Amino acid sequence: MPNSSFKNVNDNTPVLVGCSQFLGKKGEEGPNYLDILKEASTKAIKDCEAKQDLTQHLDTISIIRFTADTPNRDSATTDFWGYTNMPRTLGNSLGIKVPNEIYTTTGGNSPQLLLNEICNRIKEGELNCALLTGGEALDTFVSRLKLGLEVNWGDEPGGEPESIGSIRDLGSECEKKHGIFDPSSVYPLFANSIRGNKGQTAQEHMEEIGEMFSRFSHIATENQASWFKVARSPKEIVEVTPQNRMIGFPYTKYMNSIIRVNQSSALVVTSAKKARELGIPESKWIFLYAAANLNDIWNITERENLYSSPAIRKCSEAVFSKTNCSLEDVSFFDLYSCFPSAVQIAKREIGIPDEDSRELTVTGGLPYYGGAGSAYVVNSIASMMEKLRQNKNSYGLLNANGWFLTKHGLGLFSSKPFEGEWDQVVNTSNMQLEIDSLNAPEFVEEANGQAEIETYTVVNSREGPTKAIIIGRLHDGKRFVANTAKGDTDLLNRMMSNEMLKIQGIVTNLDSRNIFQPK
Repeated sequence: MPNSSFKNVNDNTPVLVGCSQFLGKKGEEGPNYLDILKEASTKAIKDCEAKQDLTQHLDTISIIRFTADTPNRDSATTDFWGYTNMPRTLGNSLGIKVPNEIYTTTGGNSPQLLLNEICNRIKEGELNCALLTGGEALDTFVSRLKLGLEVNWGDEPGGEPESIGSIRDLGSECEKKHGIFDPSSVYPLFANSIRGNKGQTAQEHMEEIGEMFSRFSHIATENQASWFKVARSPKEIVEVTPQNRMIGFPYTKYMNSIIRVNQSSALVVTSAKKARELGIPESKWIFLYAAANLNDIWNITERENLYSSPAIRKCSEAVFSKTNCSLEDVSFFDLYSCFPSAVQIAKREIGIPDEDSRELTVTGGLPYYGGAGSAYVVNSIASMMEKLRQNKNSYGLLNANGWFLTKHGLGLFSSKPFEGEWDQVVNTSNMQLEIDSLNAPEFVEEANGQAEIETYTVVNSREGPTKAIIIGRLHDGKRFVANTAKGDTDLLNRMMSNEMLKIQGIVTNLDSRNIFQPK
């Protein structure tokens, strides 16, 4: 017998009714980009348990942009990208044609942003049955390139999909010139800033994140779709070894998101009316109770500090103010975990106490479960749906993060039927204006004179340290970004073994680059 409370769900309320996670074979014989999307989509459609052929009711196919198809990137994968309209290619492989084809821009925030847009369009009656999917097949891709095998993946089905999301590139030219480009070199800057703000020693900081990520790795072993099913101790995660080399100080390899995966996930979202028409069991229904998207100040050198996120804080406040649910009512979290600093900042801004016993991930996190490029949060939502289905009337909160803690999204989900008029994506335009107008130190591109280190990292290759990235302050409080002198390996090693926060020195602009030398 249908649950009486489900009868109070309005016809135009969006409902997540299907989900899947797909783990592909590793190595050169693994799946290609289309394979992983088709597998996940087929599984998600089957998961709905519709009494009719759901594919004949789909009116939207939406896909998260692949890493290899990111504009303005010079990489081996970019040269081989050959899909001109992936939503149509996927539709053709499934034997369906839909009027709405959507392809997002790059960024880990894209899944929540896209889901919000789909839900709003369902509310407005613009669409009724949507497929949302994404993933990566980089392990197959890279494996084949290394073996000299062909990678002739591609399709030109015609048409051009609608684009959703910001096309603005990351960082300023000055930041890029000094190495603020690769996430593995940027998130460590947040790490040392967090440590400085908390007054921790490097050892205390590593112990904290080692414990946190050890727990993530254990949770990953319980997830069948995890890329790595290895439970690691805190010591294994923080200790530098030949298998766990330093990447960007203080982060070792085991603290970095793994993007070279063959993973995908898919969601099916319909109106409540369509779900009823298709006979989808109410036990499958999950509701988006509230959602919000905001950006922090785009360039990290222009932010107030590097240990907080006003955007995550305001998103969290907005989401909870939109519902009768409080943080204490949330049973499950999935905090975006590309690096420990992303988790630490999100946890603090959302207001989760340090002593809280609730787990911070339902997947196992991007370094262990796997980080399928911009699409990870599709997997996160799918895992959350499974948890909520198993725990009736429970709530789950997750956050999405793009670029360098730049583009954010929060979503609050529940298996509890949503009653009343659904209008749960928060209009955050005024909040964005508040963030954009926050005071921050003046940034100078050319820096000369007495200076102090605000935060820093040391970038490492397989052979050892290669350069330092320093964000510092001049004596007048103005902020700058700098490197250390090329080839000064002794200094780089010293920076990884001694406290460098607030260390005094001289910064000099040489050949359009700022060079910092400690006293």
